[in-house]
Amino acid sequence: MSSATSPSTGKPAGGSTRRPAGPTAADLLPLLTASLRAVLTLLVPIVAVCVVGWMASVRSTSSLAAVARVGADLWLLGHGSAVAVVGGTVGIAPLGITALAAASAHRAVRMWLRDQAEAGRDVPFWRGLGVFTAGYGVLALLLALVSRSGVGAASPPASLLGGCLVAGIGGAWALRAHRPPLPVAVPGVVTTALRPALSAVAGLLAVGALLVTAALVHGRAEVLALHEALGPGLVGGALLTLAQVLLLPTLAVWGLAWATGVGFAVGTGTSVAPGATTLDTLPTLPVLGALPTPGPTPVLAWAAVVLPVLLGAAAWTLHARRTRPAGGVLRRCAAALVTGALSGLLVAALAAFAGGPAGHGRMSDLGPHALLTGAAAGGEVAAGALLAVLLGRAWRAWRGTTLVVTLPDSGDGPPRKLLGE
Repeated sequence: MSSATSPSTGKPAGGSTRRPAGPTAADLLPLLTASLRAVLTLLVPIVAVCVVGWMASVRSTSSLAAVARVGADLWLLGHGSAVAVVGGTVGIAPLGITALAAASAHRAVRMWLRDQAEAGRDVPFWRGLGVFTAGYGVLALLLALVSRSGVGAASPPASLLGGCLVAGIGGAWALRAHRPPLPVAVPGVVTTALRPALSAVAGLLAVGALLVTAALVHGRAEVLALHEALGPGLVGGALLTLAQVLLLPTLAVWGLAWATGVGFAVGTGTSVAPGATTLDTLPTLPVLGALPTPGPTPVLAWAAVVLPVLLGAAAWTLHARRTRPAGGVLRRCAAALVTGALSGLLVAALAAFAGGPAGHGRMSDLGPHALLTGAAAGGEVAAGALLAVLLGRAWRAWRGTTLVVTLPDSGDGPPRKLLGE
């Protein structure tokens, strides 16, 4: 008994086709193109801005190829790769570029997801994320190798790792709707602590951004005076302003470090912390005019250290209201401690990106100390989360207490009692 088939396609006449059980290698190959698109989406504008600055500078003797390599080094610097320059190393990441790179990766993966949805194919989270991350990291490695010169050279291993990290963040953000459950091997307290830790770190970054904004508003006169003293001109002024805007997220991490009480350095032997400010000769960067005046700071400045504690308490309380964590008080206390530990690790990673050398000599130490800042932030968030757990338990115990009130005897019977909670 034969079945009818279509002469033109050779498929069953009913038009039904059997789809593959899962995505094939051909479905994942477009992610390599997506990684190239994500790289070029940001790299080309950065190089173009560098070329505009080169054309506007009448004193520049650099070649166009050298200017293009500078743009590539800036892109790599935004991915956490230290760049060796003449007489020193630049290791501070402009986190504005980092954020734009993660957004470019997110957009590229979203376009691939749209194609998968139109074709009715499944989305493999781990394989898709792995292919995109690997492709992006290899492109960052190749760029570091191609752009090396006697003037500047990015670290190839750091470029590979930084590219994979940024691509992984942007790709995971795009694929979050297809994220599978965490492996069973992951302890429950870690699973419980993930969301409040991310919320606490986001709140800390918001606090750092608010502190930077307040400092810029307060010191705007000094900032404008430094900008005018440089006399950059129209095009140069626009490029200088753009460069400082890309540095604002980095400065927000510096503000975060200040709020933890650790503070940050603006050169060797300097410190900007709630207790006091010690400065020396600063780079001629207008935004640094917003730094506090050297000397002891008001005692009220230490109140900022309470903010990470409050953020830890708020993050845990919101998470507890949404998910109602299972287990007794000891398990919740353990999850609160893990929340602080995860927050500290994330803050330490941000501080490592936002700090480092910016040349040689005094400029070899800028930004927050990664380990100290992470430890301080983690301890303060953990303290706040523990406080929220214990206060929540006390509140529930008080709400659950039965109060027995005996009313006066009216003579009509035995004393009456009211039971309430």
